[in-house]
Amino acid sequence: MGERRKMRKIFQIPLISLLMIAALTGCNKSKTDHVEKKEEDKMLVGFSMGTLKEDRWLRDRDIFIAKANQEGIEVIVKNANNDSGIQLDQVKEMIKRGIDILVIVPNDSEEVKECIKVAKDREIPVISYDRLARNSDADVYISFDNVKVGELQGSYLAEHVPEGGYIILNGARDDYNSEMFHEGYMNVLKDSISEDKIQILEETWVDNWRRETAYDFVIKGIKTHKDKVKAILAANDSLALGAIDALSVSRMSNDVIIVGHDADLVACQRIVKGTQALTIYKPITKLVDKTVEVCKALLAGEKIPAAETINDGTYEVPYIKIDVVPVTKDNIDETVIKDGFHLKEEVYDMKE
Repeated sequence: MGERRKMRKIFQIPLISLLMIAALTGCNKSKTDHVEKKEEDKMLVGFSMGTLKEDRWLRDRDIFIAKANQEGIEVIVKNANNDSGIQLDQVKEMIKRGIDILVIVPNDSEEVKECIKVAKDREIPVISYDRLARNSDADVYISFDNVKVGELQGSYLAEHVPEGGYIILNGARDDYNSEMFHEGYMNVLKDSISEDKIQILEETWVDNWRRETAYDFVIKGIKTHKDKVKAILAANDSLALGAIDALSVSRMSNDVIIVGHDADLVACQRIVKGTQALTIYKPITKLVDKTVEVCKALLAGEKIPAAETINDGTYEVPYIKIDVVPVTKDNIDETVIKDGFHLKEEVYDMKE
């Protein structure tokens, strides 16, 4: 905590004092050199993303850049392409360019601690964005209610498929959110499982959230269990799509209920067509708004407005939690479409 107090003192130097120092030294600031501040003294945020593979991460990137620009904040975005070594190199590069805040989506929840360490060694505040950085002591974790995501998925299936065989497609092991989703649906399903009303026929953790892996796993599960498969719980909509493709080629599309989450456009299209039963809408705009707000608070040395903490394995980290919403065919117009997350003509795939 000593380093944080020191950092806050540094950040609390009055802006007018900094401007006077710059004027006295006759500093000729470059518009392209982010190590030195621009004339407007804009905040520079490094947004390090573990992946851009899924549709939702493209949305995070675009919404974050747009919101930051509205607030006069510059953003450097880097995509690690599911490689922790690349992510570390990119973070070091952003630090050399003079970022004020590091916002990071960990590629690997454990390996990311090296990225956070190099930032903290330079007294740069770190926001763990959506994915929890483990054993890293990030300044704050801003995400959705990930346990609730799993609980909503489990509750839907428990209601609509109270008995029978399930296949579970968990997310990547190195993404700690996967553990929280799993905790959530097991909170709901565990009693029915222990009473043998629900049987977990097959379960796996999908490396890098690969849709192809989900497809192959479901194909094998269908071959092994065939008519026993009544429900598939997929940790996100991409994995759900892999499962749906597997059911399609197995001619079982109408026999199995599938749930996912993220409210991807193609998932919402599947919901109105009836090939996917449920997704979970996570309002990214609210996540981004809160993150930009916290960026400014950290730079000003202000207290983080978090109502609770989460244990990252070693440290208690302030946790700002954004609520989530279940989406079905019955409420899709009042949720993702009403919020402008997707356009109605896109969801219903209306052709001119």
